[in-house]
Amino acid sequence: MVEYNDSIHEYTLGGIHIPSVSELLKPVTGEFECAPMYAERGTAIHNLTELWDTGLYFPELADDELMTYMMAYEDFHDQHEVEIIQLEQIVFNKELMYAGRLDRIWLIDGDEHLTDIKTGNKYKQHLFQNCAYQMALPMLTRKLSNLYLNPFTFRLHEWKQEEQTYGYRMVEALSLIYWDNHRRDRKALEKILKEN
Repeated sequence: MVEYNDSIHEYTLGGIHIPSVSELLKPVTGEFECAPMYAERGTAIHNLTELWDTGLYFPELADDELMTYMMAYEDFHDQHEVEIIQLEQIVFNKELMYAGRLDRIWLIDGDEHLTDIKTGNKYKQHLFQNCAYQMALPMLTRKLSNLYLNPFTFRLHEWKQEEQTYGYRMVEALSLIYWDNHRRDRKALEKILKEN
């Protein structure tokens, strides 16, 4: 149904652009772009953790800096019982009409979590991102968390229920704002969705 072009990071349906979760969140994240070196590092860590979870990771794939983050990821796995349910899943919210790709749905010590992996520090936008992914899935009972990786250390942050409630409302509001500014595309997408 939804098509994803990885080379330009774009989601479409019937040739019509669908906002990604990141695009939907721009009013609260602003136009801030992190320095290219941090973005590249984040992407590299993201790719390495995916290789780890699919059994394809080898220490030789990481340089000295990246190795310190992967040691933190290894510590996370050593300190928790982890079982992958979904990895890099593309999701689409038909009602609010946005798409994205979540990092992990997994069991952590027996509890189901939807988790986004980050390098660096916690920001409220991370909550909104997780809420958007959760709202695009059929079951809303799993825990929302972020796994923050830094050199040699990790922190698993679980979002509280009241924070999640606020996050869901924010995602809904941001979707309404986005589609109010793109009415023609909204009508075309609504028509496609009704036909399918």
